[in-house]
Amino acid sequence: MRCPNRKIIALALLATAPFAQAQSLSNASLPYMPSWQARHALQLLADQANLPLPVTHWPLPANAVRRALEAIAPQGELAQAKQQVQNEIDALQSHGQLSLQLRTQAEGLPGFGDNYTPGTSGQLQTPELKGGDQSLSYAARLGGKLEVGSNSLSDANSGIGTDKAYQLRPEGSAAVLSAWGWNLQATSQRYWWGPGWQSSLVNGSNNPAWTGVGLQRASAAPSASPWLRWMGPWNFDVFFAKAQDPITVANQPSGFVYSGMRLTLKPQPWLEIGLSRGLQAGGAGRPSGLTNLVKSFFGQEVNQNPGDPVDTSGQIAGYDARLSCPQSLAKLAGGTCAAYTQWMGEDAAGQIPLPFKFMSLWGFENTYANGRYRTFVEHVNTNAYSLPWDTKPTFPGYVNGVYRQGYTNGARWVGPAVGSGSRVTTLGWMDGQTQTTLRLHWGTVGKTLGAYDPSATSAGAGPSGKLRALSASRTWHYRSLSITPELAYTHLSTGQDTGSNLKTNTRVGLTIQVPMTW
Repeated sequence: MRCPNRKIIALALLATAPFAQAQSLSNASLPYMPSWQARHALQLLADQANLPLPVTHWPLPANAVRRALEAIAPQGELAQAKQQVQNEIDALQSHGQLSLQLRTQAEGLPGFGDNYTPGTSGQLQTPELKGGDQSLSYAARLGGKLEVGSNSLSDANSGIGTDKAYQLRPEGSAAVLSAWGWNLQATSQRYWWGPGWQSSLVNGSNNPAWTGVGLQRASAAPSASPWLRWMGPWNFDVFFAKAQDPITVANQPSGFVYSGMRLTLKPQPWLEIGLSRGLQAGGAGRPSGLTNLVKSFFGQEVNQNPGDPVDTSGQIAGYDARLSCPQSLAKLAGGTCAAYTQWMGEDAAGQIPLPFKFMSLWGFENTYANGRYRTFVEHVNTNAYSLPWDTKPTFPGYVNGVYRQGYTNGARWVGPAVGSGSRVTTLGWMDGQTQTTLRLHWGTVGKTLGAYDPSATSAGAGPSGKLRALSASRTWHYRSLSITPELAYTHLSTGQDTGSNLKTNTRVGLTIQVPMTW
């Protein structure tokens, strides 16, 4: 697909590079992925206290979040929300953390902040190490995660490895070199790009961490350029990573390079806009090398006609927006409210420079009781031509004839957990004070839930069809421990039980987190 965002993103990157602000030339910090509780607090501050920070783009540099918090002086419950986020960042930077999740081996529907692993896992990361000065600084951290194999459709052999029953990943590791307002970084981390709480159409919580290198703006502050002040708070992020993809189908182009790119801007306190892109390039049996990667990055030789050179890559790209309610409407909702949407184009061809054949996500959220509670309703349709005004026949997204393993990493959907060809609605409720979540899901799953194995799917295996699911979790604190039990029930109407991916399952889990002093 021709990347619709490349000119806009390149212009933003090149035009603002000479205008690196003094406030951006501070010590390096590692990327910060908030817990759902901290994200709830940040969105509350964005809607009620004009927090100058994008809230649909994660992770962001920790210092970028800190500076945005320092720019506001909220009172009452909003001051508590600000302190909650500051405390979480302080803890991540000054302490290591051990997390152990004991979970029955079954699939679920991970949303923002959830662990995708379809079974038990353990994760350890060190505190942040910093050095350097205002002009050139660095930050680093080591991390690791041992988990049950991510492909729930496979009965893998014993041992540790990509195609084995257990996998060891460097998740949580990061090294950042900061200069002139930009972070050059090598990381192993997960992403959340988009305004949704349950799903991201381009890069979400359902797949293993991407391990690679990238460039991210060190700040989220408005540009110093008078020509670009209209963008408001903004951030740009691009990375390259090698997929951790087990062999699931014959002639699979395994070992492909994945590149993600996102520009997020907030031209008004009530409007946030995102432009995102994801591409798959190279891999076994495919054109590879630096030249092919550069062509892929700039959207060249994509969707070739018969007889043309082989396509350089497979790509999706699109847009999202979050629109906060006017104060008068927000009062009727009891606190704050916002509507959001995300569109990702599965294909573009010929002379059309923009994506079309969109998959889509629509949502509405509100808070009440002084921001303690948040509810949301979110609908995702992972079929192309899914916009309400589209008239052409729909077809499943995220699958194609080139990358036969689909838009996956670790055999798991990189987009929503419901996968390709699905229509699913989620009703969610959160209590920020007791740290309780409840979610109800219903709709239709087109392929399989969580993981994707085209060999199993083509043979009629793998649960799919009508979906009915319910999940709940709550966190308790005892001294320095955080203890979170979870319970989830999932039922699908058709297909066959395959591996630990079952038509009907009840998943029980317990997560224990403890800070580590080094």
